Amino acid sequence: MIAKEEDYNKIKSYLDRNIKYSSIDTINEIAFTSKDEMNYPISHGKYEGQKIDYYAISYGEIWGIEERSMAVLIHAETGELLYIITPHGYLDIKE
Repeated sequence: MIAKEEDYNKIKSYLDRNIKYSSIDTINEIAFTSKDEMNYPISHGKYEGQKIDYYAISYGEIWGIEERSMAVLIHAETGELLYIITPHGYLDIKE
């Protein structure tokens, strides 16, 4: 399993290069979900229908005059960025 710090740095690097964000969780706020504790499998992207261990990191984007929360999911075993959850669905990540 990849350390939280590595995952955080990978996601922050991706956001810095590709997305204009206004806030981001700290390392201590990273949420971990174990495949053993999941009620439902992954619902989007490459791992759709599978249960995997993953981390989720939230960040904010300014939409007009308000900030909207998004989350990036990262595979806890491989460090692969999975997708971004938005208020309107999800976005695939192309590294």
